Amino acid sequence: MKTLRSRTRGVLFYLAGWSPLAVLFTIVMRYMDVGGWLIAAGYALTYLVPAIALGAFFWVKVEEKIHWERQTWFQLFCRELANALAYTVGMHALFALVLWATGGRATVHAGIGERLGWELLFGVQLYLVQAAVFHSIRISAELRRKEIAAAEAESLRVRAEMEALRGQLNPHFLFNSLHSITALVRSDPPRAEEALLQFAGLLRRVLALKRETADEVSLTEEMAFVDDYLAIERLRLGERLRVTRAISTEAQQCRLPAFSVQPLVENAIRYAVAPRRDGGTVTLDGAVRDGRLVFTVADDGPGADPATIAAAPGVGLSVIRRQLQLRYGERAAFRVDTAPGNGFRVTLALPAVKENTA
Repeated sequence: MKTLRSRTRGVLFYLAGWSPLAVLFTIVMRYMDVGGWLIAAGYALTYLVPAIALGAFFWVKVEEKIHWERQTWFQLFCRELANALAYTVGMHALFALVLWATGGRATVHAGIGERLGWELLFGVQLYLVQAAVFHSIRISAELRRKEIAAAEAESLRVRAEMEALRGQLNPHFLFNSLHSITALVRSDPPRAEEALLQFAGLLRRVLALKRETADEVSLTEEMAFVDDYLAIERLRLGERLRVTRAISTEAQQCRLPAFSVQPLVENAIRYAVAPRRDGGTVTLDGAVRDGRLVFTVADDGPGADPATIAAAPGVGLSVIRRQLQLRYGERAAFRVDTAPGNGFRVTLALPAVKENTA
């Protein structure tokens, strides 16, 4: 339903649409020597007020009930022509009553009778112009409603796909974390117990995001999640896991899809750190450049053939790439740089939207 404010705005817009014609009629009456400007304006309003009132009546009671989309152009034309005749007769009948009340039959004859044919033709034209405007407004509003509905449907589709993608990442992450903890159970039970406590904290974060249905988090929140994950891996890998980071304060305030960094760190540890006796270094770099958040996860591991990476069945990289594509389209970029013996480097670039701190 329309609100009072929207209805008031519609009435004001409708009256404003008549104002040029009222001014034109006043000027014509003035130069036809009907009297001074005030009398000319009064005569113009006497003629136009019935037209304005009937126009509003036809819009609310008649035009809004016409299902134009269900009719052929010929049916619509015939119906509008009939409405135009009814509008013209009603408008001039009201005008005649006003003239009769103010000046009698002679005034009616002078005001309408001498040029009745032209008056009726003008009334039909006036109605058809109004009908064209009314239908334009209706069609525009209908198109706008359809655009909004389509945008909402697309948003729901994207959200559903994002949830499905995240559902692929979460079990993957959980199983890998449990695998890391299992490795500690026999060799170092106290550390395994500590790792389970860290793992419980991770689960709480995951469940909290699920409850909040948060699609995006700040980089600060994402890095807090990554730090909890790294704490578990350090219990298992010890000094073999080395992490360096260079993340600007501006970058930390930016938002990005939840769970978009942790899988990259997990891959780096799994393939570049854990298999090597001396471990390895994972480098995290985040900055805002040219209005984009650029975040890089790199390692100094053995690297891989890019063709092999493209054909790999793993879900981590493909899911994150898809998340960026769904949310940002061409405004985001996902790049993998690697080669045998040259480590592995993944770079995310997306619009730098800062967290609302108001």
